[in-house]
Amino acid sequence: MRLTFLGTGTSHGVPAIGCDCAVCRSADPRNQRDRSSLYVEAATGEAVVVDTTPEFRRQCIRNGVRRADAVLLTHAHADHIMGLDDLRRFNELQGGPVPVYGSAASLAVLRRAFAYAFEAEPAGPTRPALELRRFSEEPISIGSLRITPLPCRHGPFNIHGFLFDADGRRAAYFPDCNHLPTATREALHDLDVMILDGLRHEPHPTHFSLGESVELLQQIGARRSFITHICHALDHETTQRELPRGIEVPWDGLALDLSGAP
Repeated sequence: MRLTFLGTGTSHGVPAIGCDCAVCRSADPRNQRDRSSLYVEAATGEAVVVDTTPEFRRQCIRNGVRRADAVLLTHAHADHIMGLDDLRRFNELQGGPVPVYGSAASLAVLRRAFAYAFEAEPAGPTRPALELRRFSEEPISIGSLRITPLPCRHGPFNIHGFLFDADGRRAAYFPDCNHLPTATREALHDLDVMILDGLRHEPHPTHFSLGESVELLQQIGARRSFITHICHALDHETTQRELPRGIEVPWDGLALDLSGAP
């Protein structure tokens, strides 16, 4: 299994519009963060995208993404869905519609926000061909990828993260949340990789702070742990130096090949 961070930033992205802070002006490319998204590939070739951000087209080009067997939605906030129209290109490349998995609430938002994609006439080159599929909390199988949606809380919103099993490896992705229920935590055992929201140092009503994220990551105890959905308050190099061993700050384009994981 291979994981690629297509984006690691929060809803504003980094640099933020009109901001002159040190991180937004940084020359370190690791401080340039698109909105958060993950690309997951199995050794047998199947690949899924988690969330289609406003930068989705650019993220695909930059990372050589040519295949999307499905899209998984954590939730339907703008920073996680507004690149959905770019799936038109995958319709052409793959010769058919792209399945989009989400909760009932998320799929309802897609039908409103992208109403033109669901008109009665056949989809053409000017709109994406999508198959909306409501998930439960049962695993989804896409080739050799086994994907389990797991509930979490994002402030007042009930949303989902995902547990991936493939090729004898396990990874989990929870980019936008501030609470994991007990049942979700119990499912996150024996992980090769755990990726969790870690917005900033200060508390936030809908996101884990960095300290809260570190505490939970240490409890889960994955072999490698990463924070994501990072705002411009956190400089990459400075934050990495402050983190405990085993917890890492990713950057856009970082790829993790789990074939050599213990």
